[in-house]
Amino acid sequence: MNALHAYNDLVHELAKLDADTAAGAERGRKRLARRRQALEALRTDLDEEVASLAEGCAALRRPVPDLAPSPAPDEGADVETVLRDARVRLREAGDARLATMRAAQRPTFLPRAHHVVRELIIYGGVMAACLLAQVVWLRATGGGDSSWWVAFLPPVLAALVGYLLVGSANRPRVPMVDRAGKPIKPVVPRNPRLGVTLAVVTMALFAYVAFFA
Repeated sequence: MNALHAYNDLVHELAKLDADTAAGAERGRKRLARRRQALEALRTDLDEEVASLAEGCAALRRPVPDLAPSPAPDEGADVETVLRDARVRLREAGDARLATMRAAQRPTFLPRAHHVVRELIIYGGVMAACLLAQVVWLRATGGGDSSWWVAFLPPVLAALVGYLLVGSANRPRVPMVDRAGKPIKPVVPRNPRLGVTLAVVTMALFAYVAFFA
């Protein structure tokens, strides 16, 4: 009887051990499936990020950085920790890429300045160059009947040049795109009245220098 009882206990222990082994193997398979799923998701996100990075570099006309993978982790490293760190780094890379593209979608000239300040600098520079050219012409020729034409025509042409330069300076380097990936026509702010005002001021200054100074 004792032998039979010991045999039954041994069979029970073996059955319990088999159940524990099967449960452990099932948990291992589920853990491995979760890791494979996480790895596939990470690989998909990485491929999308690499494609977006290459597209952004092409738009900015910059070389694509070296995307060689980092050395493999040690065999004793925790896989969950490695995957978590990889997700964090991928998210940081995506944030950096978006920040760069948003910066590239700002105006080309003085991207952080207000558009009125940008236009004032451009129109002012063009009008200053125009006035300097008028004064040089006046000193070289001594003026005469053509002074009235020189007083009015160059500032008008300078205002047109400034208008074109303002449009180019206010246009972003990289246009925004919609959800379909098509470029959105940028809204370029212009203030032609500022150019006309500065042109009138330039005319008045040259007229004072030519006829009253």
